[in-house]
Amino acid sequence: MTEPPRLIGRAEAAAYCGITPTCFSMWVSSHKMPPAIPGTRKWDKRAIDAKLDEISGLSTKTVSGETDLQKWRRKRDERNEDPDRPKHGLDKRAAETLVAMSYNTELKTLDVLPGVGPATMRVLVSKGLVNEEPDGQFLITEAGHAEAVRILAKMMHR
Repeated sequence: MTEPPRLIGRAEAAAYCGITPTCFSMWVSSHKMPPAIPGTRKWDKRAIDAKLDEISGLSTKTVSGETDLQKWRRKRDERNEDPDRPKHGLDKRAAETLVAMSYNTELKTLDVLPGVGPATMRVLVSKGLVNEEPDGQFLITEAGHAEAVRILAKMMHR
């Protein structure tokens, strides 16, 4: 039994892909399929397979030689290693409140924190960034100060 040829003509390449020869030619012109091997009217089945893998999202290796999962993990780890990156995932209001409290020690109660309600303070308390005192005051913790610095650094880099 003989092995089928690796190089195939346009009609065979189209049939290999399950499309018409006209459609195959359009795919070649739009770079969905590789061009014919220079100086021939033949296509390499492996090049067609590679292009099909690429356009189908099945490509397992990127140009750098790492898999998509490895690339995702590397980028995730790079983000997590950034010491200036905010770590608590606060929404805009909570982040702004924390920064304001960090830089103005008079902002200790809800009546002097403009636009801040109990829900925002509960978030900050639950994350350990602010402590609620028995007298109703809210005092920022060391972790809160550190997070405020990171948030402010992020705001300034935008």
